[in-house]
Amino acid sequence: MMLAEDRARKGAKLELPRDGRAILDARAKARQRLHDSIPAGYRPWMHLAGTVGVGVVGLGLAVWGVRAPRASELLAVPATFLLANLFEWRVHRGVLHHRQKLLEPLYDRHTPEHHMVFGYDDMAIRSPKELKLVLIPALGVAGIVATTTPLAYGLSKLFGANVGWLFLATAAVYAVGYELSHLSYHLPEDSFVGRLSLVRVLREQHRRHHHPRLMQRWNFNVTLPIGDWLHRTQVPGDVLEQTLAQDRITRRTA
Repeated sequence: MMLAEDRARKGAKLELPRDGRAILDARAKARQRLHDSIPAGYRPWMHLAGTVGVGVVGLGLAVWGVRAPRASELLAVPATFLLANLFEWRVHRGVLHHRQKLLEPLYDRHTPEHHMVFGYDDMAIRSPKELKLVLIPALGVAGIVATTTPLAYGLSKLFGANVGWLFLATAAVYAVGYELSHLSYHLPEDSFVGRLSLVRVLREQHRRHHHPRLMQRWNFNVTLPIGDWLHRTQVPGDVLEQTLAQDRITRRTA
């Protein structure tokens, strides 16, 4: 029988087996396959340092360019944050959960791989090596910074250099914040970071997205659920309870 992640790679939605034991077996096989595909020379802490470092360098350059910003110019910070949050929501929903021409690698890395390995009841990485299954490649973060640079330049021409630099700085901070927040949700719950109150609250938001019956429709924000609130895609309590009740019935009849 073809595994669920293989079907997803061929363009179908990710559909886990309904039987509880089959779900666990499918996840275990997918995790082992992906774990074995990680190169022997992979260094998780270098990956994390590279990902965060690109954003920090972008932030440093942007802050260096700001000169005595006016209050009106500082409005670029919350405006950029909101734009980035809505962009995050749109990309997550439209690209990472639906195949798009030329963007298939992003879909494959996210839905058939990340979602297959990390489920609603099994969110934590089991070794530092699994950071590769959670973090964006450093080149990905560099790409985000690179694509925002022309926008920042355009804004600087329209509204002044400070606005352009503040836009770039906020975008860099947001990219790093996305990576670190997502990583924090996939750390063990009993770790120092996993026990933080804010992480617990936001992890639950993200955890619900990792349920296979909910992930195609609900909770697409990874950072703050602003986009989910505006688009009304936060999973309602009754839908969550009904879904979990179905899980309990499935486990009892398995």
